[in-house]
Amino acid sequence: KALSALEVQRLTDKPGLHFVGTVPGLILQVSNAGAASWIFRVAIGGKRRDIGLGSYPKVTLAKAHALARETSEKITKGIDPIVEKREARSKLIASRLAIMPFSEAAQKYIDSKKSGWRNPKSAAQWEASLEAYVFPKIGAVGVADIETPHVMRVLEPIWTTKTETASRVRGRIENMED
Repeated sequence: KALSALEVQRLTDKPGLHFVGTVPGLILQVSNAGAASWIFRVAIGGKRRDIGLGSYPKVTLAKAHALARETSEKITKGIDPIVEKREARSKLIASRLAIMPFSEAAQKYIDSKKSGWRNPKSAAQWEASLEAYVFPKIGAVGVADIETPHVMRVLEPIWTTKTETASRVRGRIENMED
């Protein structure tokens, strides 16, 4: 039986999975805390998949129907909407990184690796060498825009006088690209 918008609204007081009809596999999931969200349960490549369509009431019943139909059409065309969403998210992250200044990316990298380094001094050494030699020259340059001439501009002044430091700085710059 297809449920109306009013019937769906009343279901928000009842935790569990509620099939709403009209589009097979469209479910309103209500948590014990009363939060509700739309799920579209389908089979993709022989495996059952639950695809999130958004939270209720932000996504209305009519919108949930439209999203479920749209998703169903993609699956019929051989497109896995979950893979498509992951790829779109990866592209978004990559585009953000492309415009992120090197100094910001470096700080995020250090913060993410800090807990895995055996010696707590490592983070301080990374930060000090980058602040002293790299940030003044290429800190404002976008990560995706950094090329060999940028790196050379950083390393040339210290390569002959501080070879070990230059080698470490070069390695640290390379790590930012990973």
